[in-house]
Amino acid sequence: MHQLRGRFLQPLSVGLTLPGGRLCRLRSLRSIDLSPHWGPHGIALAPDLGTALITCESGGGELIALDLDRETVLGSVSVGAHGPHWMVLTPDGSTVFTANKEDGFVSVVDVASMTVTGRIETPNGTEGIAVSPDGARIFVASQRSPQLYVVDAIEARIEATLELPESPGAVAVTPDGRYVLTTSFNFTYWTDSPELRQGFFQTVDADTLALGPRIAVGRFPLNVIASADSSTAYVSNYKDDSVSVIDLEAMSVTATVPVGAGPHGLAYLQEGEGLSRPEQI
Repeated sequence: MHQLRGRFLQPLSVGLTLPGGRLCRLRSLRSIDLSPHWGPHGIALAPDLGTALITCESGGGELIALDLDRETVLGSVSVGAHGPHWMVLTPDGSTVFTANKEDGFVSVVDVASMTVTGRIETPNGTEGIAVSPDGARIFVASQRSPQLYVVDAIEARIEATLELPESPGAVAVTPDGRYVLTTSFNFTYWTDSPELRQGFFQTVDADTLALGPRIAVGRFPLNVIASADSSTAYVSNYKDDSVSVIDLEAMSVTATVPVGAGPHGLAYLQEGEGLSRPEQI
């Protein structure tokens, strides 16, 4: 898990809730200077775990490839958008899709050559973006319309547009590929000063594209992830300083966990995965 600030990539000290309610903390390791690139946001690790693909606001909006061992930028490419934000890397590590916020398209980048190979028109901008476990589909939230785009990742084209109650925010796919998970901020479309009311969580059946029930969560639910066994979803409620825990079989909130101020990014670690004697607090 990384925190991106200014020109630096910094592994973040984070709090973890482990089974039994123990709260643990991971320590920051080091910072990596990305100069002359700046304004990093989205990040994905290549399958070999040695390279990070990062969207940046520098260069008019670009994607960079960072060698994590040597701490050097291997290459960069302009994605043609002013503010590339969230992004996904296909499971085979071959292709990046960037969600470009206000700009009305998704950029498609070939990782091996670091070249833009296409763009997918999304006239109302984009927010969250997620890839199916098999890499066949990309799911993209529309920023200024209540729609979810279903993209054929091979053909790089929209194959379906789903109508939702409100504009979606974050998007994720369960590891078993059964559900697409979405959050909504509970306003029809983004404005400069939206009223941050109670948000909602909703699933989409990845096969039939049928919508599941709307489930109330906290205010301004900025992110969503699923557990490794695909049984549980977690939603970070930025304005309520909490995380909603959702049972995906019962389709109900089973717990609301208080956390630090303004939770945003989420990551799921199974016990023992990537943890070496964490500091208990």
